[in-house]
Amino acid sequence: MGLKNQWFKLLMLLVIAALILAGCQNYSEEAEESDSPDSPDAAAAEDNENFDPDVFNFATNQDIPHLDPHGSAANTSFRVTYMLYDRLVTYEGASTEPQPMLAKSWDISDDGLEYTFHLVDNATFHDGTPVTAEAVQYSFTRAIELGKSAAGIFNKVIDKDSFEIIDDHTIKITLKTPFAPFISTLGTVFASILNPSLEENHGDDLGESFIAETELGSGPYTLESWDRGESLVLKANPDYWGEAPTMETVNIQFVTEASTARLMLEKGEIDLLDNTIISPEVLGQMEGTEGITIEEATGYQIDYMPMNIESGALADVKVRQAIAHSINYDALLESVYLGSAERIGGAVPAGMFGYNPDAKMYDYDLDKAKALLKEAGHEEGLSLEIAISEDNEVRSNTALLLQSDLAKVGVDLQIKTYAWPTFLDLVTSGKHDFGLVSWTPDYPDPDYNLWYFGHSSSKGPGFNLAFYENKDVDALLEEARSNTDEALREENYKEIQSIMAEEVPYIFVAQPNLQTPLRSWVKGYQLNPMNTWYVPFNKMTKEQ
Repeated sequence: MGLKNQWFKLLMLLVIAALILAGCQNYSEEAEESDSPDSPDAAAAEDNENFDPDVFNFATNQDIPHLDPHGSAANTSFRVTYMLYDRLVTYEGASTEPQPMLAKSWDISDDGLEYTFHLVDNATFHDGTPVTAEAVQYSFTRAIELGKSAAGIFNKVIDKDSFEIIDDHTIKITLKTPFAPFISTLGTVFASILNPSLEENHGDDLGESFIAETELGSGPYTLESWDRGESLVLKANPDYWGEAPTMETVNIQFVTEASTARLMLEKGEIDLLDNTIISPEVLGQMEGTEGITIEEATGYQIDYMPMNIESGALADVKVRQAIAHSINYDALLESVYLGSAERIGGAVPAGMFGYNPDAKMYDYDLDKAKALLKEAGHEEGLSLEIAISEDNEVRSNTALLLQSDLAKVGVDLQIKTYAWPTFLDLVTSGKHDFGLVSWTPDYPDPDYNLWYFGHSSSKGPGFNLAFYENKDVDALLEEARSNTDEALREENYKEIQSIMAEEVPYIFVAQPNLQTPLRSWVKGYQLNPMNTWYVPFNKMTKEQ
């Protein structure tokens, strides 16, 4: 019995030792697991490591062509130039109502022709020189003389003789004809106020080449650096005359791969993604991800397909109508936008004054499309190209669907993908058949959209990418511009949409909801329905 007891005691000691070792091993494994990169605690630690309340990291997939606010129609430039320059008025948050900026107040004559602006007296440009009425006159005069994007807004409204300097901080602008949305136009990037010192570098192009890669503004940020294709860095202006910018540094990173951008956001290396960088499908997958918020709002964005109608097969309206009948719009909205978009028949989005719900929308009718192509002499088929900018999933998916749809009626659609600056040059110089583009207005009036889409003076660089010209449309636009009768203006804009729907210079693909992914620690970000490219870096904060 004694020997058995000894063996029993020894066995029990071995069992206890094994249990203790097993417990130690479990503890060790749990400790290692809690420190693994994939654990929530480790993720939080990594987020904290990447978190810097003074640095805002923004990712987009498109570099910008240049920094001249008067010469660029590229939305990618706008988010930068909005921060570098001030305007007479501005838009705050999600509001579509203009608010005072460099102009603290203004008076309007009873006939709607004279606007007297009273400027703040403490605003300075980044070199320390004061912002004066002379700078306002210089900026608008240059924009008009440059004759590019900015001129489209002010064409036939003001000219070099429209300005009267009352004193250093008071200026009167006299319009050539009444223009109802004039105050609203002054909040656009095209109405940015530049330092008149640019005149010293005018050269043969009014300083356009000089200011393409530098800035002469008075805005809340200055340009720190710009490494094309890699990043652009903004630094807070320490002497800003208005409310001090909240973020000390803004890093705008150009990330070509959407999957990379998504991973950087999830790791906390990026605070906010450009709303065009991620497809609706991927946004749906990100819903509920810890530390990520999806901001969503109804917006005025329009996704559309301009057709170059100056020459070739697309100069024939029957061909354009045939293509419009060849697209399965319901399938497009469901498969590409996942139901988070609506069809639209014209260049004025639903929700904006002047929208025409009765503008013709082409039904999906392959037989009618084939018949129209036959009438146009293309019974044996037709070969065309569609240009898209790279690294945009919605556009690439849309192009693939269009390619499949058009093949059913004998149209061979070749997809060509370009870097954004190359794409922009291609479509504004008329070297395209089709393009796929998104458009958001900078001020909430149909004049903005329809003037650029439809007026003959806006062809090419003015963003009439169809190179469309119709004398009746020109006359209706000019009449609406020069009138303050809102009923007349609305009637004109609706008629224009009906005319253009019949002539089909553009196919309007969708009016999508606005969706943007950001870190949950970002506070103060709001999507503006008319201008998603306005990112208020100067008013956002980061709080854990």
